[in-house]
Parts: sequence; structure tokens; C-alpha cells
Amino acid sequence: MVSNVSIAALPLSLQEMADTLGVAIVLKLISAYGGTEIAFPKNPDESHPILLALGNEDGKALCDYLAGQLIYVPHMRPRKSARADVLALQSEGKERREIARALGISQRHVRRVANRTENPDQIKLFDD
Repeated sequence: MVSNVSIAALPLSLQEMADTLGVAIVLKLISAYGGTEIAFPKNPDESHPILLALGNEDGKALCDYLAGQLIYVPHMRPRKSARADVLALQSEGKERREIARALGISQRHVRRVANRTENPDQIKLFDD
């Protein structure tokens, strides 16, 4: 993740957080959890995944700021077609959160792709 990102370059949903806590913490959050929904505990213990991913000080600051909330963390990556990859990872038994992180896409997009049915009238140009 680029470290010289301005607050204005961040998604609107993260701009207030960056203004309060700093862009560096928000970029750590995006790097660790981009594309997924994450719940922030009110009192995380030292072994909580958020503290491990962001560091103790930054993780606690974020948990204090978002205590008890569930938020979607945008991934800030360019969009790509990932249908085949999503379906392959899903058939391996991976959870949607794991698929999103592995492919660098949002958990919502994984859900949309996984739930979308193929149109039987669509002609296939290539074998799967």
C-alpha cells in the first residue's frame, strides 16, 4: 500500500477515520483487512487478530474508535474478473472471507459471484 496517500484519495467511508487516527493506521487496516467486513471489539486482548495485524498501539486506537461496530473495509484495488478463481476456491472449501483476501477483491463481490447462476442460454466460447 502506498504510504503517501492523502485523506481525499481514500474511500469516503474511511476519510473521517483517517482524519481522526491518521492515514497510516487506515492504510494498515486496508492492507490487513481490505475487502472484508470486520467487527471491532470494545476491549480486545493482546492476542486479538486486529492487534496482531496492526500493532498493539494502532490496533487499540482503532478498536477504541470503532468499539462494537462492524464495518466493511474497502480494498482499494482495481476491479478484475475473478469468477473462475472464486468458484475454484469455493469448491476447495474456502470461506468467502478467505477467498476475498486471497484474490484481493471484496467479500461482497465474492458473495455476488458465488451466488450468481449461469445463464443456460449463454454460449460458452471457452472451456472452463
